[in-house]
Amino acid sequence: MNLDYNGKKPQTDKNQHFRQSLCHALRGLWTAFKTEANLRRDGWFALIVIGLGVCCQLHYLDWLAIILAIFIVFMAEFWNTVMEHLVDLLVDHQYHPLAKQVKDISAASVLISAILALLIGVIVFGHAIFN
Repeated sequence: MNLDYNGKKPQTDKNQHFRQSLCHALRGLWTAFKTEANLRRDGWFALIVIGLGVCCQLHYLDWLAIILAIFIVFMAEFWNTVMEHLVDLLVDHQYHPLAKQVKDISAASVLISAILALLIGVIVFGHAIFN
């Protein structure tokens, strides 16, 4: 029988309560930020953009676009991390051309989301600065 780090049988069935789901999600959030340098970097960029938004006194619709862009980048980064771990698990950390292709395509989704965020930032902050 496998035991988790607390000496208990790990949970393999569905969550029974919202609290369980929330705890697992928060643990996943913490683990991702702790282990993924790109997520921490994205977090710093998000804080800088939020600070600039406060300084520029953005309109609420501009805030909506900025927050949406930030969350899209985070979501893409999280899914990229999930795909990388899943692929590594499936190929047992061995090289496989298809595994590389999956990881590259997953990374491309992060790049596309970052380009979208950059375009939104240029439009929002360009408008705020020049008006």
